[in-house]
Parts: sequence; structure tokens; C-alpha cells
Amino acid sequence: MDAHANKFWEGFSPQGKERLLASMVLEGYPDRAYLFREGDVADGVCMVLHGHVEILIRVGSQEQILGHFDEGEFLGEVAVLDGGKRSTCARAHGPVTVGKIGKELLLEVLLEQPASVTLHLFQLLLSSLRRTNNLFVGEILHKEKLSVVGEMASSLMHDLRNPLTGIRLSADLMSLKDPENPETARCCDGIRFQCDRVMAMTRDLLRFSKGDSSLHIDRTTTTTFLERFKGLHLDYFKETELAWEITAEPAEIEIDEMRCLRLLQNLVTNAVEALAGNPDGRIKIRGWVEDSMFNLSISDNGPGIPEAIRALVFQPFVTYGKKGALAWAWRL
Repeated sequence: MDAHANKFWEGFSPQGKERLLASMVLEGYPDRAYLFREGDVADGVCMVLHGHVEILIRVGSQEQILGHFDEGEFLGEVAVLDGGKRSTCARAHGPVTVGKIGKELLLEVLLEQPASVTLHLFQLLLSSLRRTNNLFVGEILHKEKLSVVGEMASSLMHDLRNPLTGIRLSADLMSLKDPENPETARCCDGIRFQCDRVMAMTRDLLRFSKGDSSLHIDRTTTTTFLERFKGLHLDYFKETELAWEITAEPAEIEIDEMRCLRLLQNLVTNAVEALAGNPDGRIKIRGWVEDSMFNLSISDNGPGIPEAIRALVFQPFVTYGKKGALAWAWRL
């Protein structure tokens, strides 16, 4: 983007604008590189010429994203105008190019500009602060929700442990009584695995509420993974009366199998619900490896993601059109 078109210049005299543009230094940052960190001395204002910049604040040992600045916007003016240190971090989200104007020259030129220019800058500053404040309040409410979720998950783990242990033992006894029957073996394996999934899900929910998103990586293959998913859901596939196509290009992969199975199940359930009443409904599941990355595709011939939630679909606990259901979906 042309630096001349940045919002920062609104109201500046042509002489002041050209003087500052002549001093501008172009800086490039790779993905996730920091433009500045919380506590740094302010050395100027950054105009975003290409890419997107995240604004973060450190909370304990973690960093929380407060907002984004896109092409045509500017950041870093707060510490320049009030003479303090940086109050937040700025990090590149993808490759970023910024034009930086030094603090001393900027303050000098501002003194030569009409009062309306400084007033305009303060209006933009207050608008940015209001937006950041709304995001911060929303994040506090989100953390309160997670605290409630954590208490619920802890209680669930305690209440479910004994019943699930009993169910698992019953499956073991059933398989011992009829060891030669492959259908019995399949059903008992499914019961045991689903018991393990329930406990794993409550453990993951508890960890997520505490900010722990660690994965449990194991080596398997695309074929084994999708065959496991298919074996666990054969009866469900028949009940849907839909056309299913599950294919895998054989390759070794390293994944958190339990979470990937849960992710796949959630996506498949959404697809089935979207195809309700469609006699020609089809669902295709495909797994393959490309550039050392495991790719998993789930497609259907339904209506697609509703417009109302497209911008929010990857946020935790977002759901749509599920009667009496809690959206147990969070980051993988």
C-alpha cells in the first residue's frame, strides 16, 4: 500500500506530510516477529503498509491478543504522545512491512501543524482505546466462562470415573465370554475406546480452561486413523441413510489421535445435521499428507456454513441451530 494513503496523514499540511515521509524508514518483519514489546522505549509511529499486525498484552506467562491493525492503519502513537513506554506488544501476523516515523521529528512537526491535526490524532487514539477496551472486557468475560467450564470439567471427571470404569469392566467380561465372535470383539473395543474418549475429553476441557493446550502425539498412518474412525461409527453411518466416501492416501503421520477423532466426529455430525431431509445427501472424508502436513478434508453437498457464524466459527464454544446442545469445541 502507498504510504501517502495512510489514515495517519488526515489533516497534515502538504509540507509537514512530505517532511515526515522523507524521513520514513521501511522495515520488514517475518511472521510472528515483534515490531516492539511491552516496556520498550517508544521510538516512533509505525504505519502498516503491507500485512497485518497483532496487538498483545502479557497476562502472567501468556500473551493475549487484544486486536489487529491492517494495511492503511497505524500504531505506536500512544507512547510517542504521552512520553511513556510501550504498554503492549506488536507482532507480525504473516509477513509485514511498516513505515516508521521517528518520535523526535514527529513531535517537532506536530507543533508546526494546526491544532486540528493534533485533535484528529487524539480522536483516532481514543477510538482505538475504546476498541481495545471492548476487546479486553470481552476477554475478561471469556475467562470467567472458562473458569466455570473448568469447575464443571473437574466435577465431571470425578462423577464419571466410577461409572465409566464399570462400563469398561463389563466390556472386558463380554469379550472374555465370547472371544471367538468378531462382532462382539468389535463392539467391546468400541465401548472401551469410547469410555477412554469421554475421560480424555473432560481432561482436555479442564486443561483448556487453565490455558494448557498441550498435545499427546503418537505415530500412526492415514489409513489406520480413518479406518479407526470408520470402525467406531459404522452403525451411525447406516442410521444416517447418507452416501459415505472415506479415502486415505497411505502415509505415516504423527497426531494426537484422540483429539483428531473428536474433531472429525464433530465435523461429521455437523455435516449430517446440515443434510437432514436431503435424500441425495453425500459426505466425503479424505486424508492425505502434503509437504509433511497431514490434511483432513470433510465435504458435503449441504447448504454450507450459515452467514451468521462464518466470522466466529473458529472461536471456542460457538454453535448454531443446535437445540439444547452445548458446543464442546475448542482449539485442537
